[in-house]
Amino acid sequence: MEIEFIENSLYIGLKLENDNTGSFIENIAVREGFKRQKERHITILYYPIQKVFENVPDEIREKRIEEINDLLKTFEWKFKPTDIYKIERKGYFSDSDILEHRESYINLVEMPDIEVFYNKLNLLLKSNLPIQFTHITLFTKGERVGASFYGIPVPSVEEFNNFNPRKIRV
Repeated sequence: MEIEFIENSLYIGLKLENDNTGSFIENIAVREGFKRQKERHITILYYPIQKVFENVPDEIREKRIEEINDLLKTFEWKFKPTDIYKIERKGYFSDSDILEHRESYINLVEMPDIEVFYNKLNLLLKSNLPIQFTHITLFTKGERVGASFYGIPVPSVEEFNNFNPRKIRV
């Protein structure tokens, strides 16, 4: 596991190498036409922070990014997978103007450090960023031909509840 911080987009995630989470439902998912998510990760921070950095001068932005990097290093980033859900969303994804239907199997995770991280991050940035909804996308399916990634962004519990979540019992 390693933290990935893509500074130009302000994405922070925990990369999961050789992750077998959810392997017990793989046969079901493949039978339903899902593909295994190849680059598994847990998003720690993404969309909301971009608004915090709007109109921030480059020198301040670079200083804040360095401080965020230092803050990230103070945590162990342990996690525990919990329940698996199947979710779906019909909408426009990324910069596409194509309406599409996507489905995913996701594994919710408990991540003890994330709340403390956000408390410290919000103090540092003088912001009120919401805590990221932590999960691992296991399997994905979408309609668009040629798309290699059909994940559904799930930044919050409220968004998750809008995606018709169905708990998987095996």
